[in-house]
Amino acid sequence: MSFAAHKLGFQVFITDINSSALVRMKDNIYPQRYGKWESSIVQINYKDLNKVKNYNFDIIIIGTPPHKHKAILKFCIDNFIYKKILVEKPLYVYNQKLDPEFILNNKNIFCGYNHSISRSFQFFLKKIKKYKDQLNLIDVKWKEGWFGILNAHHWLKNEFDSYLGNIRIGGGALHEHSHGVHLLIIILENLNLDIKKFKIKKNILFKNKQKIKYDKFCNIFGTYKSKILQYETDLITFPYKKEIRLSGDNISLSWTCSYENGKDLVKIINKNKIYIKKFIKTRSSEFENEIQYIQKNRLNKKNELSLFYANKVIEFIKSILK
Repeated sequence: MSFAAHKLGFQVFITDINSSALVRMKDNIYPQRYGKWESSIVQINYKDLNKVKNYNFDIIIIGTPPHKHKAILKFCIDNFIYKKILVEKPLYVYNQKLDPEFILNNKNIFCGYNHSISRSFQFFLKKIKKYKDQLNLIDVKWKEGWFGILNAHHWLKNEFDSYLGNIRIGGGALHEHSHGVHLLIIILENLNLDIKKFKIKKNILFKNKQKIKYDKFCNIFGTYKSKILQYETDLITFPYKKEIRLSGDNISLSWTCSYENGKDLVKIINKNKIYIKKFIKTRSSEFENEIQYIQKNRLNKKNELSLFYANKVIEFIKSILK
């Protein structure tokens, strides 16, 4: 986010409760990913945040462990001047609760489900709307093992070295891979279906370390009238598989996230005709698109990055884990 915001011409400030994390960002992570540290990025000790209380921020981005999102969001609302706030996904943790009025009435707070606003997924949604009367099966797979996740966070020894291995503070497959649930809910809304009306069966496998545990595999099967949904997520699969497929008689629509490095894929099979469209992207462009989207848009209830959808994600995860 820092790199993308700087690339878009923003003045970037960043803080962390752990000063060693700021050092690691400046001396290690940022130079490794982008060639060199950008000296115009201002790192602030969190104890000195009062120094920027009078700044008028375009966007405040909260990228902390999920169980801290609520408290930090309230702190930012109470203490800073801002136009927009982005809370990274998931919005909060299954064992927490948000005030419904807060969710419905905040028009300037977004949640970071950036796949939903990508060019490829928006194109996919248009095709779903076009063929929605023919589609009966929704199958979502959002599966990625620890190799890719820990490789991107190389300072962690294992999943238990952070919140990632603790379901109670936002770890586990359902929280960490909640992009998949979010996209499923948006697709159902576009098919005029409510996920709460589906009769759900579930299989969950947990991994424990002493008193800490997380869900490492979850399979969900649901039915409502003639509609069927399948959702599968895990922290096992290598290489990752992030794909959505909708099917009906003689028709199939699929969206594959990063089917090749730097490319998403939409594929439509209608009877014997096959249509394929590829979308080029970079890691930076995904975040740039998200920042630009937030800067330009005012939220309404059904906007893809709204708290309305982000809250539905946690409500669904809560129903599975209860």
